[in-house]
Amino acid sequence: MKRFRWMWVAWAAFASVWALGAGMAFAQTGDDAKSFAIGTSQEAETFLGRWQRRIYPELFRRLGMTVQFRVMPLQRLTIASEQGAVDGEVARIGSYASQHPELVRVDEPVYDIVWALFSIDKGLRLGALNELAVQPLRVTYQRGIAICETALKAVVPADRLLDVGTDAQGFNMLRVGRSDLHCTGDLTLPTLQTLPELRGVDISHRVLEIGVNPLFPLVHKRHAELAPRMAAALKQMKAEGLVERYRAEVLREMAAAAAAPTR
Repeated sequence: MKRFRWMWVAWAAFASVWALGAGMAFAQTGDDAKSFAIGTSQEAETFLGRWQRRIYPELFRRLGMTVQFRVMPLQRLTIASEQGAVDGEVARIGSYASQHPELVRVDEPVYDIVWALFSIDKGLRLGALNELAVQPLRVTYQRGIAICETALKAVVPADRLLDVGTDAQGFNMLRVGRSDLHCTGDLTLPTLQTLPELRGVDISHRVLEIGVNPLFPLVHKRHAELAPRMAAALKQMKAEGLVERYRAEVLREMAAAAAAPTR
């Protein structure tokens, strides 16, 4: 019995290592040697998902390659990237690669995310963040968004500050009058605007900007030689106005979807 148990444990360990190795091999080659498996947390129907799926196929076409998108939650994506189960990621903050030595940053940002306080009250104005300490405004932010949490906890009394599970929950609280401000990144708004409960509600009023993060592509260190080539191609695409053109195209699509009558 002991011998059987030892053999079963050894087989399970071998199977796990084999599966990881097989996943890494596929990530390295995709369907062929010139296919790049890139990880993202964004499904294809979101604003960022659509924008990414315009930018990256063109970027890799210029490198003589194709790209495959692997969608997974951010925490799982972090593990997959470090283990080499994907070849890279679409976008992380600039300091991310320095904290994850298995990854190499592409030194050209793909786009910026602006963190801000948003409201549906067009008359609401703030001159500085510290005004929240004295103004009786109720503020929400999505749990886990460190830049919002850190900024708000420093000035907003605890009885007027609430962390919520999703941005959709935060904006719905604004809609029904249960809060006054929600802290999030501007790139989430076009997708939220297509939600049935937020159609016809203008959530774009930016009351106060908190910070801006340029977001950079990443590659696994085994593809380090690709990083400068990707940076040069991305820089050229931006100089041609392509990245901004793709953004405008997606925004028009999202706006049309938000304006379409619900069935």
